[in-house]
Order: sequence, then C-alpha cells, then structure tokens
Amino acid sequence: MERKPKKKKQYYVLFIRGDVEPEKYGPFPTEEKMDEEAKRLRKEEGEDEGGIFPVEAEGEFNVGCFSGGFLDDVEPDPSES
Repeated sequence: MERKPKKKKQYYVLFIRGDVEPEKYGPFPTEEKMDEEAKRLRKEEGEDEGGIFPVEAEGEFNVGCFSGGFLDDVEPDPSES
C-alpha cells in the first residue's frame, strides 16, 4: 500500500476588504512570516479597511465571495436573534 506524503503546513493571511472582498496572501513558510505580512497589511491599509485573519492549511486553499444578490432572498432565523 502506497502512503501519501503528509502535506506541509502552509501559512496565509486572509484580508476581508470592507466585509465584501476576500484577498489571500501567501503561502508563507513560517508563522513569523505570516505575522509580518499581517502587520504590513495593517500598516498599509489601516484599521477601518477590513479584517485580517491568520490561516493555517495543509496545501492550497481557495476563497471567494458570493455575487451581489445571491443571499438577498434568505431570511434570518428569528430564533437566532
């Protein structure tokens, strides 16, 4: 039986611009490099432009966004309020 090689952990920074547009930075070889990128983004973009999140993944990952009206017809569950 052939064993699949274990994928190496990759580090990314996910920047969500204005709660609308995700941007992925990386991969970075270490957590420290990921942290440096997060700090660089905060310095360049400021606090109000979006959220910055760390991502650890084994291999590549993709992130996207839903188009403008895709979620417009979904009503929130009142029991969750």
